[in-house]
Amino acid sequence: MNQVQVIRTITRSLGIIAVFSAAVLLGNTGSAAARNGTNQLLCFDGTTDTANGNTGGAVYGGVCTRTANGAILDNSVAVGSGDYSGVFFKTSSLSGKLLGDVTQLSFRYTGVATAGSPRISLPIDVTGDGTTDFYAFIGAFSCNDGAGLVDPIHDSTCTIFYTGGPVSGDPNWAAFVAAHPTWHVGATPFVIADDAGLWTVSDVHLGEKAANKNNKNDCKKGGWMNLEREDGSSFKNQGDCVQFMNTGK
Repeated sequence: MNQVQVIRTITRSLGIIAVFSAAVLLGNTGSAAARNGTNQLLCFDGTTDTANGNTGGAVYGGVCTRTANGAILDNSVAVGSGDYSGVFFKTSSLSGKLLGDVTQLSFRYTGVATAGSPRISLPIDVTGDGTTDFYAFIGAFSCNDGAGLVDPIHDSTCTIFYTGGPVSGDPNWAAFVAAHPTWHVGATPFVIADDAGLWTVSDVHLGEKAANKNNKNDCKKGGWMNLEREDGSSFKNQGDCVQFMNTGK
């Protein structure tokens, strides 16, 4: 598939993003809620969003199911045009950052990548006013190491597509940042699949903050809600967080 076909497929997804992004930003957790704490990796999908009335009456399919280290994104049972499933973190430290300050943006996957799935959809705030103006797309089809890793920050072969950008995309993250040094990340980056297929995603990094075992002060004043253990699990409360800092458990 050539780059023109890739960008056309990605552009097709803009309408889908408009439908469900409001549900994501409002905290709809799809088919899996946070187990303990508030910053677990969360699911969203067309099936749950349709059932919750968040799609403006349109009927979609797609099912996201949490696993120990990620999620299964299942769009294999066709319901209607635009079925989707994906994951996000309720809180992302990337929101508000300049593109050049982003150091963490990646996920692993299994399954056959299509032109647009699975991919990172990165909200872009052009003016820094906190409003998402459009999305940049980093998809497994045009960004992977051959072993299921999508990591645009550290892989110089990853193409970055975005609304209004060159049809061929920017050749890598460095070029994207250099062309737009004043652009910021908007609210709620997510990983999504909106083509027919079945994938697993794991080791998802979208700006979630890992806990530093040596700094229990990070747990105070509500900070525990934005931290997680190395295995991706969140804390029940401040005391749970402090205990981890002290004991590693």
